[in-house]
Amino acid sequence: MSLRNKKTVSPEPRDWQAGFRRKAMKILVIDDNATHRAAAIAQLKDHNVTVVGTYDEGRDILRKNHDFEVVLADLLMPASEENQGPKGRAFLEQEMPVGIFLALLAAKNGAKYVAVFTDSDHHSHPASACFDDFNLKGENNPTPFMVEGAKTLLSNAVSWVNDFRPDDLAEKMSFEEIYKEKKQAVRAKNWLALFKHLTAM
Repeated sequence: MSLRNKKTVSPEPRDWQAGFRRKAMKILVIDDNATHRAAAIAQLKDHNVTVVGTYDEGRDILRKNHDFEVVLADLLMPASEENQGPKGRAFLEQEMPVGIFLALLAAKNGAKYVAVFTDSDHHSHPASACFDDFNLKGENNPTPFMVEGAKTLLSNAVSWVNDFRPDDLAEKMSFEEIYKEKKQAVRAKNWLALFKHLTAM
């Protein structure tokens, strides 16, 4: 997704949970998977959400004085070709754990909440397995820590990658609907679950 085609959704504040009013937050989501980007827009619709699809787009936003309060980045994405010579260009089509560097840049430049969120569990990729050293309560309960004043999470939580309705990527489908009624589902990241965990007091 190019910068000119980036998606931004700007809602009005509303009651977020019973008895609690929360203002809409400005959120940047960086993910090279179109389904995960669409899920972010659907699930975080009560906030001001911008989604982009490449490392370069995310980096170009975050290296400036940005005003995003929350930055959520995929772990594995193709790297930037900036400054790459012949040897470096050999890596350009490969997915690499560049989301870590986007998170650090976001924290360095003023984001209050930062997360790297992968749909690869710790059995599927060595970089995802490294997250386990930060999450002492287990992969499904990521442990926050501080980086440059930003509350930070590294998540490979399998419980936050769910089956959603194809026409509503904010509505999870039940086991019965999928396996007994044989209804079609779309597998996508549960950005809202991540967001709530990250921003919880």
